[in-house]
Amino acid sequence: LEIPAGSSMAIVGVNGAGKTTLAKLLCRLYDPQDGAIEIDGVDLRNLDVDAWRQRVTAVFQDYVKFELPLRTNVAPLGATDDVIHTALAQAGADQLADLDTPLAKGYDGGIDLSGGQWQRVALARALAAVANGARVVLLDEPTAQLDVRGEAEIFERVLAATQHCTTILISHRFSTVKQADRIC
Repeated sequence: LEIPAGSSMAIVGVNGAGKTTLAKLLCRLYDPQDGAIEIDGVDLRNLDVDAWRQRVTAVFQDYVKFELPLRTNVAPLGATDDVIHTALAQAGADQLADLDTPLAKGYDGGIDLSGGQWQRVALARALAAVANGARVVLLDEPTAQLDVRGEAEIFERVLAATQHCTTILISHRFSTVKQADRIC
């Protein structure tokens, strides 16, 4: 499988086909036992893992929910308010709450979010990472709690916002990733 830099690729397949395994290998959460993943001809295992992870942003189906303000959920490592607002708008989550609102009911002024709203916050986190320099975007079924129309809309927004990045969309549904440059 070859993914040209700066392009978008959708990876579609049934459960157990290896889509998430590929995503985790690309993030270097573990190394391949056979074969290699190469980045510009260099084995990923030969790249500094911390430097690589600064270049990659990923949203998995089981993304992290921080019981912290919206600002921190979108940019855990920090970002300007403009970057955070833009990322939220690109993810369709700009009307959720004030940036300082805690995303947990147990805190003063805190709110609960639906599963779909949390997914949009997780996508905004990836888009904020892109604004801060990530150049590989990996979305591993992050929209499972959205309907088909919502998923297609999110993928369309993400592809528009990541045109200068290498973007990999993983989905069970071919219909939602048709706009990718290539489909595997």
